[in-house]
Amino acid sequence: MAKKKKSIIKNIIFYLIVTWMLFFIIVTKFFPEQSINYTGFKFYTIVTGSMEPDIMINDVVVDVKVKQEDLKVGDAITFYTYLLANNGTYVKKEVTHYLAAIIVNGDDIIYKTHGAGIADDTYDNWVDENGDPTDLTYDDIIGRVKFVIPNIGIIMIVMQNVLRNPIMILLVVVNIGIILVVVKVTKKALSEGKKA
Repeated sequence: MAKKKKSIIKNIIFYLIVTWMLFFIIVTKFFPEQSINYTGFKFYTIVTGSMEPDIMINDVVVDVKVKQEDLKVGDAITFYTYLLANNGTYVKKEVTHYLAAIIVNGDDIIYKTHGAGIADDTYDNWVDENGDPTDLTYDDIIGRVKFVIPNIGIIMIVMQNVLRNPIMILLVVVNIGIILVVVKVTKKALSEGKKA
């Protein structure tokens, strides 16, 4: 009887993990800007050296949602801003930098940032979609870096490219379904073999 309970618990845990993984993939694919609100965290691969030597290129940062009142100078945060693309237009991108200053101006709160190794009183200059100077607000902040996973960024970039293709998403879902069926059939065959 205890063995059967243990088997049921393992199955429940397995199906919960698979369900959560599918949920995470779907939310990340179809609601990328809102996924941190649904999952509570989000992964980003560092692609520039602006945070070196603290966070290296190809490191992955895991961000968690942070309340405005919990932000403090020195936090590594990820936020949306516009960067100049190769074609001369400004595109919305995620950037991870240190929070260098919090400036309260009446009801407005402005956040100043800088990369690693930059003087504390030197701030980044960010622009809007038209290339005009703009300030960061809480609405621009995605989350605070909770921890860094070194050197797995290449894997994350490959996974992101795979998940951009709807056919690949379908293949991932089908493969997970096949794995579930194989596990179930194998377990059933093993349990019937033990009975015989």
